[in-house]
This record gives sequence, structure tokens and C-alpha cells, in this order.
Amino acid sequence: MNADGNEAEPTVDYAERRRYCTAVVEALTDAGIPPTERWDESGGTALYWTEDDPALEHGPWTHGVVVFWGTRGGHRGWGYATLDAKGDPLLTTTTWLPVHPKAAPSVLANQLPRLFAGGVSALAPGGKHLPGSGTRP
Repeated sequence: MNADGNEAEPTVDYAERRRYCTAVVEALTDAGIPPTERWDESGGTALYWTEDDPALEHGPWTHGVVVFWGTRGGHRGWGYATLDAKGDPLLTTTTWLPVHPKAAPSVLANQLPRLFAGGVSALAPGGKHLPGSGTRP
């Protein structure tokens, strides 16, 4: 627990995060939804699905989506943002996924098809975070 009573978020170093995100990409590939592109930077890893990706054909993604593991605004874990017409993330659309920052890769492989088909409300009723997911609302 941290000072504000929330579950403490795990620390992940760069090499460990790269290994973990590689396992996530392998699980996504096995699930038939491999990312179009992957970027690893010191502060996070971004997985892109662009507008022509078959995984997005039934969802609300006009230009694509980026799913990332990173930190922003005091939060650490998995989030997503829509892409603009140039393929850049619209940071004003950043939403944290209702999964633990170190969820098993299979959890992401299970959750992302639902996200791609219907947005975050498809993951949890009303777009709320799932109880016990380790994330903050």
C-alpha cells in the first residue's frame, strides 16, 4: 500500500519491461491480433494498430489506436489513446486500461479484442475499472 491507501504500483526496469512487453506481443500474436508496430523508449513501450488493421475493423477507431505501457500523470501501467490522421497519439484521449500494470500477457490478449471492438466500455460496464484490477479509477 502506498501513502494514499492504494495498492503500490510495481517497479519495472527497462530490460524487465522489454521482456514483459515482448511476452505480451507474443500472446497478442498467438491471439491473432499482433500490433502493426512497436516502439520501446526509456519511459514506456507503445504498441500500434493502424486504421487498416483487421483487428480494428469492427471498432470505433477512425485512424487506429496505440496501447502502451508507461507512466503519465502519476499513473503507471497499461493505457491507450486514439490516433489522429497522421498516426500520432491524441494524448487528450489517453485512458488507462482496467488491468494490473504487470497483468499476465494472456490478460491483455483477452482484453484487447474487446477494446478494439467497442472501446473501454466493452471491458468494464460503464467504462469503470474492474474491481481488484490493481488500477485506480
